[in-house]
Amino acid sequence: MKTGRSIHTQTVETIAGWIINGRFSVGENLPIEPAICAELGVSRTVVREAIKTLVAKGLVSTGPRIGTKVLPQSCWNLFDARVIEWRLECGVDAAFVKDLMELRLAIEPAAARLAARREPASERGLVRDLYRRMEQAAASQTFREDHMEADLAFHVGILRATGNQFFLSLVPLISSVLRVSFRLSTGSLEAVEQALPVHRAVAEAIAAGDGDRAARHLTQMIEHAREEIEAVAFPRPAVLPASSPDMPT
Repeated sequence: MKTGRSIHTQTVETIAGWIINGRFSVGENLPIEPAICAELGVSRTVVREAIKTLVAKGLVSTGPRIGTKVLPQSCWNLFDARVIEWRLECGVDAAFVKDLMELRLAIEPAAARLAARREPASERGLVRDLYRRMEQAAASQTFREDHMEADLAFHVGILRATGNQFFLSLVPLISSVLRVSFRLSTGSLEAVEQALPVHRAVAEAIAAGDGDRAARHLTQMIEHAREEIEAVAFPRPAVLPASSPDMPT
């Protein structure tokens, strides 16, 4: 188990890893409490509390005479920050990235279009202020951490700029999704600097009240992020040049 974390946290993370990694299949029961205690070297109380946490997050269900049953992914609280963290630690696949980006494309461009219609104009200008914070973060000595927080604030600011109560309720969701996107991307200074112009274009379009342009640029931004993540997480094997008759084999 990892050092620096409570026994409860470590136990929860370990059992969650068993489930996410497929050690126990959907519909299968986890081992009985004494077996888990023996394997992890913890008390039954710790195991029981850990199972309660996993029940709350939708990974397992419990009941009299049925034990602790592994639930399908459709039951998991996929937007829970800890569930996301566990999935990242266990490794994500191309389907995860595809679904993540489809979710962003379904929400964020629409929010940008709506934000551009917001009155008064000063409300729309707040997104431009958040972009300036991104520029400052990119120039800071601790740009990686500063820029991630500034980038997150920029995207959340677009949701807030809509003034729509339902978009506002999506802030925790989009915050979790964006943190995953940031974790999967390179986060290099070069990548940050390349992304700044399209962020500026989104901010300026919203400030100018041009919803279609704002949505178009934000779609472009998300598509570029998808390409970057796929290149980092799933690099294609190098293609070797075809050998010629004169080349040794």
